[in-house]
Amino acid sequence: MEGDIRACFDTINHDWLLANIPMDKTILSQWLKAGYIEKGRLFPTREGTPQGGIASPVLANMALDGLEKVLSEKFPKRKGPKYQEPKVNLIRYADDFVITGRSQELLEHEVRPIVEAFLRERGLELSPEKTLITR
Repeated sequence: MEGDIRACFDTINHDWLLANIPMDKTILSQWLKAGYIEKGRLFPTREGTPQGGIASPVLANMALDGLEKVLSEKFPKRKGPKYQEPKVNLIRYADDFVITGRSQELLEHEVRPIVEAFLRERGLELSPEKTLITR
């Protein structure tokens, strides 16, 4: 069973980043407001991280720090003859992640609400186009 639950970083909360990302706040603020240039025209960044910029995947990845801990606390790995382990695993890469679990029901009804709450605190939400929970 595999779940593909992904976040959309277009709306990441700048205040949350400034309060929680361990780096020089002036540089971080400048990165967040840098915007991008397309066809000679500047498009300022009002929310999220500058797409395509080198800082975007770094900041997105740092915003995901702590998700594995939250999941492992809620779904600890235990041993025992009658214990059926939930087998919830988080795989992170760049600014994406995949969460696998024992069943579709577990992913949909137990894991997804935890992930949504974690992301919401950061001004993020799951990407409907990229989120797929399969059997």
